[in-house]
Amino acid sequence: MAHAEAFKTLHPQAAATAALVEFVGDLRHADLPDEVRHYARRHVLDTVGVMIAGAAGEVANRAEAVLAAVRLPGHVPVPGRARRADLMDAAFLGGTAAHGIELDDGFTQGSVHPGCVVIPAALALACARRSNGRALMEAVVTGYEAVIAIGRACHPDLRQRGFHPTAAVGVFGAAAAAGKLAALSPERLAHAFGIAASSAGGLFAFVNGGGDIKRLHAGHAAREGLQAVLLAEQGVEGPPGVIEARDGFIQAFARAEKTRAVALPPGAPFGITDCYIKPNPCCRHIQPAVEALIGILEEEDIAGEEVERVEVATYRIAAEHAATGWDDFASAQLSFPYLIALALKFRGIKFEHFADAVRRDPALGAMARKLTVTAPPEVDRLYPQLRPARVTVATARGSYTRQVEEARGSRLLPLGDAALTAKFLGLAGPVLGPARAKDLAERLWSLDAIDDVASLVESMAKPA
Repeated sequence: MAHAEAFKTLHPQAAATAALVEFVGDLRHADLPDEVRHYARRHVLDTVGVMIAGAAGEVANRAEAVLAAVRLPGHVPVPGRARRADLMDAAFLGGTAAHGIELDDGFTQGSVHPGCVVIPAALALACARRSNGRALMEAVVTGYEAVIAIGRACHPDLRQRGFHPTAAVGVFGAAAAAGKLAALSPERLAHAFGIAASSAGGLFAFVNGGGDIKRLHAGHAAREGLQAVLLAEQGVEGPPGVIEARDGFIQAFARAEKTRAVALPPGAPFGITDCYIKPNPCCRHIQPAVEALIGILEEEDIAGEEVERVEVATYRIAAEHAATGWDDFASAQLSFPYLIALALKFRGIKFEHFADAVRRDPALGAMARKLTVTAPPEVDRLYPQLRPARVTVATARGSYTRQVEEARGSRLLPLGDAALTAKFLGLAGPVLGPARAKDLAERLWSLDAIDDVASLVESMAKPA
């Protein structure tokens, strides 16, 4: 039997790749609803702030040290860094920083982080080609919608098979954004997606430790998506219909019978308006339980030392973090026991809580051991439409329960524009200085009016 006859051709979403190519080519700033433009500004502001602060992260600094040892400086400013990079390294370093401190945005129904892959690639290319703010906004929206549509179609099967959705799906978002800025023809954009798909990857094995690699996943996806566009621009070809084809993306990363349609606007609402923004520097899957626990402690005036047991019922993907340790900074941000211990002791989660001295505190270890996590069917089935967590706290004076359906920063519990600006200033201010950070925030809120993105990106760089 011929190979072509041995496998059934997969068409879970007929012409999904062509639909994505058409969406990217047709989208125009002038046609975007005001709400979509506003959310685009919000997510650019948020991601840039995280990139600037994340540039000081240990993994991001080591990544830059590796590149500096083998390459000369380039000409593209990198947010939060003094040293310039070449085009693709700028995307890689920006993506690594954006995903490096667990404060980047995300889309629940796909368990993906669009901003950390789309915006670094878009900023780098828009700077290099001196695009205007409207073109950058078009690129950002197309990139977000690509990540969201494919991520939603493949979730949760892609994650349950052991892949990191941001890394696997992110290459399409970076390619969509860069392809929009490069004004690729439909034929060459399709080739770019075909090339990018072969760079998709990223294992979720970091949930068992070694969380540093998680940070690099976003940088890799941002760089590879951008590189795919540059290669297609030069005439390099990729496989046709790569999302839905036999031996294509969905066959490799998910099961066709479990996928949904790759739904894009106008057939589906713009997903960028449904992305969450993180107020806490830790894994989003664990934040609902942390917020429910803090709510109980504050409402009932319970000290952490009084708590005998903490029982959490949540969805399965979140519950898998119950076995994650906290031996290093990156793993601690993903560790259910450690984050619950922080909530018990500090009633909050801050960057300084992941320092070596804090992680080694025996009292926190004792508190972490009070946690039990389960994933009962009645709670698990609510995901991914919601991120539920039912928390029960047992003390000598009684037992108290609270259930939350989402964490703060979601569409249901939004972070307002003023709070978002405060988050940005808190992240960018220590790096750029308060005055420069404030000026940058104002420019980002007026992104549409900027004539040359190069000057904008230059203002994101760390002073030499």
